[in-house]
Amino acid sequence: MPQDSLTAAQADVKGAEVGGAAENPKAALHLKLAKDQIEAAQKQIADGDNETAARTLDRAQADAELALSLAKEAKAQGDASEANEQVGKLRKEIAK
Repeated sequence: MPQDSLTAAQADVKGAEVGGAAENPKAALHLKLAKDQIEAAQKQIADGDNETAARTLDRAQADAELALSLAKEAKAQGDASEANEQVGKLRKEIAK
């Protein structure tokens, strides 16, 4: 029974949501894919197709993890850009 996989996939989706995946277009796409796959897996479980559901949940977990990684990357790039901007301002002040 893929109930443990279902719970893990749902937790990964929640983690991606909390991690800001919904605010980044690429991450949001993978978040949606993960949610859709969880929904499909629930139907597969209800139909007794546990083997297919397990594979679908594996894909859902992978997409949720990718969504979180993409969100983290976008935040890191934003933070780096902000830091570069501050360094540029400081250099201008020092050069005066």
